[in-house]
Amino acid sequence: MKSMNSRFVFGAIVCLALLLTAQAAWAQSTTEGAIAGTVTDPSGAVVSGANVSARNNGTNQEFTTTTDSSGYYRINLVPPGTYTLTIKATGFADYKAERVIVQVGSTTEVSPKLAVSGASATVEVSAEAPQINYDTPDFAPTMDQTAIANLPINGGRWSNFALLTPGVVSDSNAFGLLSFRGISTLLNNNTVDGADNNQAFFSEERGRTRVGYSTPKEAVQEFQVNTSNYSAEYGRSAGGVVNTVTKSGTNAIHGEGYFYDRDNDIGAFNEFTQINVPNGAGGFASQPFKPTDWRKMAGFGVGGPAIKDKLFWFVAFDWYDHNFPGVAVTSNPNAFFAAPSAATLSTLATRLGVSTAQATTIYNTDLAALNTDLGLVPRTGQQYILYPKLDWAINSRNHASFSFNRMRWNSPAGIQTQAAVTRGIASFGNDFVKDTWGVAKLDTVITNNFLNEVRFQYGRDFEFEFTQPPSPYEQNTLVNAAAPLPAYTNPLGLPPSVSITNGFTFGVPTFLQRPAFPDESRMQIADTMTWTHGKHTIKYGIDFSHVDDLSLNLSSQYGSFSYSSLLNYFSDLNKQNSCTLGALAVPCYSSYSQAIGPLGFEFTTNDYAFFVQDDWKILRRLTLSLGLRYEYEQLPSPFSNLVNPLAPQTGTFNGDKNNLGPRVGFAWDIFGSGKTVLRGGYGIYYGRVINSTIFSALTTTGTPGSQLFFSLSTSSATAAPCAPAFPQILAAPPGCAGAKPNIVFFDPNFQDPQIHQMDLTLEHDLGWGTVISVSYLGSLGRELPDFVDTNICLNGTQAGCTAATAPSTVTYKITNGGPLGGATYSTVLFRGRPNANFAAMTDVFSGINSSYHALAIQMNHRMSHNVQFMASYTWSHAYDFGQNQTTFTGTNFLLFPNTITPERGNSIYDVPNRFVMNAVMTSPWKVNGWAGYFANGWELSPILQVQNGLPYTLAVSGNAPGGISTGINGSGGTNRIDVLGVNSFRMPHLLAFDSRISKTFTFKERYGLELMADFFNIPNKQNVMAVNTTGYSISTSNVTTPTGTVTCTGAAPCLNFNVNTAAAFAPLFGSVTGTNNSNFLYTPRQIQLGVRVKF
Repeated sequence: MKSMNSRFVFGAIVCLALLLTAQAAWAQSTTEGAIAGTVTDPSGAVVSGANVSARNNGTNQEFTTTTDSSGYYRINLVPPGTYTLTIKATGFADYKAERVIVQVGSTTEVSPKLAVSGASATVEVSAEAPQINYDTPDFAPTMDQTAIANLPINGGRWSNFALLTPGVVSDSNAFGLLSFRGISTLLNNNTVDGADNNQAFFSEERGRTRVGYSTPKEAVQEFQVNTSNYSAEYGRSAGGVVNTVTKSGTNAIHGEGYFYDRDNDIGAFNEFTQINVPNGAGGFASQPFKPTDWRKMAGFGVGGPAIKDKLFWFVAFDWYDHNFPGVAVTSNPNAFFAAPSAATLSTLATRLGVSTAQATTIYNTDLAALNTDLGLVPRTGQQYILYPKLDWAINSRNHASFSFNRMRWNSPAGIQTQAAVTRGIASFGNDFVKDTWGVAKLDTVITNNFLNEVRFQYGRDFEFEFTQPPSPYEQNTLVNAAAPLPAYTNPLGLPPSVSITNGFTFGVPTFLQRPAFPDESRMQIADTMTWTHGKHTIKYGIDFSHVDDLSLNLSSQYGSFSYSSLLNYFSDLNKQNSCTLGALAVPCYSSYSQAIGPLGFEFTTNDYAFFVQDDWKILRRLTLSLGLRYEYEQLPSPFSNLVNPLAPQTGTFNGDKNNLGPRVGFAWDIFGSGKTVLRGGYGIYYGRVINSTIFSALTTTGTPGSQLFFSLSTSSATAAPCAPAFPQILAAPPGCAGAKPNIVFFDPNFQDPQIHQMDLTLEHDLGWGTVISVSYLGSLGRELPDFVDTNICLNGTQAGCTAATAPSTVTYKITNGGPLGGATYSTVLFRGRPNANFAAMTDVFSGINSSYHALAIQMNHRMSHNVQFMASYTWSHAYDFGQNQTTFTGTNFLLFPNTITPERGNSIYDVPNRFVMNAVMTSPWKVNGWAGYFANGWELSPILQVQNGLPYTLAVSGNAPGGISTGINGSGGTNRIDVLGVNSFRMPHLLAFDSRISKTFTFKERYGLELMADFFNIPNKQNVMAVNTTGYSISTSNVTTPTGTVTCTGAAPCLNFNVNTAAAFAPLFGSVTGTNNSNFLYTPRQIQLGVRVKF
């Protein structure tokens, strides 16, 4: 059993003490809504002392209060649902509104004029949560039950509905990670019933994105997407907060069961899912291939009373079965399988010491053997989720709820989820998840104006992954190689990873094995107090979250070879060390990496938060929101036995303790009619240091007991002698001077990510349930994390550096043209390390800024006249200084290690134009008799998303000769060309048009049978998910051009534009390599049939 350290015990004691001593604290709630208004008489004069009660129509739970001297009342902590509101005052007739709808985080206003005594004032109204929000300044659209239940969702991951709100875009792979306002996908917060639903290690939703989903959609009542100016109650997010509220039982048994069946047999082809077959001329040709892909989803959700008006139950069960064989492909088959040029065959012959004819035979034979590692890969994913919940009305003043979620996911070969994967048939990886959590909540009405809410959570997210057995090709070349190849037996019994430019990666993936990655448990306690006093609604509270992470993974433990061409790979495959670096015989690969050390470690983090929020209704038309939140992430202490005396910075983690976030906003009902509102606000928000980054700093210290990571470049005169001959791996840390371990440490001035957000929204009610708004959305990221190698000589006078190790200049010959133009390109070449004890010394620093500015136009129409729709257009620009979405750490993410200025450019999340529309439309006619069974109950629910494609940067393959590390300038940083800019190229636009058509048969009013057909990507738009980003490759061997052969050497290297020499030198850079290659948002046209039974 994992241990609980003293800091956790101390944190729990502090939180419990605060729970007991809290005195008074409403703002926006994580799990409830509110009902408020002003009561007046027929003349408009306020009515004070009126008794107000709200009774839940499903459970009979009742909330009461009285109006104050200004006639104002407010009922807080009201669970989402439908209520009957009753107002009684002496001398006036009773007022009753029988359908008052409350949504999470919203205030439903009911402001009646009471009739004189004796007049009947029972009314049939639908006092829904207002579309015009004139009480709070937050920008927080809510997806209601109508949208969640009826809109089609590709893949079943209901949280992707967040993409239907402005300011939200998907990551480049559309795998389920979301960016809010240009901020990293790793800096968001996901909650369920107010409890943290994140995995701290990878900073994603529990279970991560490979699972179908972590909670059944049938258990979701509604969810809210908070992107800015949200209450100080929310935190631990520099991006957005997705807040989900689950369903509860009522006094009547209600529920539904469902089954969905989706089969690619009636779907469209993906033209980039291909297999390679011999073409009869000694080469290979690619042919489109449609693999099997079917998924079945079934389950139910049902709730009812255990004890009428007292105890209620709800249970949801979901089964998800996905059979989706993948196809192992090359990233660029035209280039990879192209006939070798004469220069290539000549070089291969020279290296192997054979004739050109023999080299041709060897090349073709090796390519045919390598092709056997491509093709169809059996792959499945099975998931089960059980979600029970109890709600207990203890008495009129105390209400408790208990929920539990158990999810299991098993997916052989399922780590890679795309249809086409640039990995070998045995390199997809097996994926398993065991996710279990429970939440307990107690709401207490101390007085009508003084409320308390306490939450407790315990959860475990256990993920583990393993490699598949080696393929025959890997077994014969990487594990037990024999003649005619150089004989070798791998001591670990598993193949190293091999990556080839324009090709694919095979062998054990560098990220495996993972017996526990992570095994993460979370304990959370939160308490919130709400006090309504006059025109003030004050809310304050505490939140404590303890996370224990056990991580068993030694990345790159089996070794990793990187090749820039098939020529270099086949050279190493057939003869060891057949390339040269000056007079030194070296391997032909570009770089080799391997980690040596213990499999893993366990550590803990504690997150503390304190907040206070005051919603001050200064005037009936003006509300001012003032909030303040403090957050502190307590980092673990470094492992004392791993602190490196040669690098004392590995022994210090300076926690950021100054995370004080003020928040201010206003909501102004301009004309007092509730029709036109101006809202605005500003706030400072903080993100977490993700636990995988902490893990890197804890374990990568360069000491014998740590995880030692070695990266050896064959273009470095000091590192090349240490590089093992292919396919050999390191059995122990290399002893030569050029092989030193990397280390990772936190910068002494490191700060948590800080975001400044600001909004201004003008919203107008057009009538007929339709609202239009125009919003400015702004976000300024400050102190965002990045990584830089500080062990690089920047000049010859630096301590530990000399003139021989000082930076010099490398000049490349430009061959085959491309966007660079000209004849040559020169850049700085980094050649030495001031600290000879280490290779890269990665400083985790917080110096990256980002900016996001947007104009959003929205139109929302609430369900009336058989139509509900939401539509928005967002123009935006996101730019930054190289914001990254990397877990763990990168060795060096800067092009030049001494400046971030060249990193400025478009953000990887920059989407200038995005239009989103969704609707639910029901048949408006009512046909009587038997014909009505067929004519009535039709529904059409489309979703349309159109946007610019995401940007990308031109990359360079290969390493600079003589550099101290990898890359075009030897720094090991981003391998790009500075004069071409960051993210200066863009993929084609994306379009997702999905729709559901359904027919409901109703029996005895209580029972319904719904038949559904969901259509995804109706126009079969080839949405580009990947392009060839390699613009140039560094070559030290001869290059073929249209005008002849260019001589390239280590002393005079070439920068060769990426072209297909077998196709008239057509450019490969920017060519499409994958479309619709996501299991969630972008797929080929698919059809899903379903049936749903309601009762």
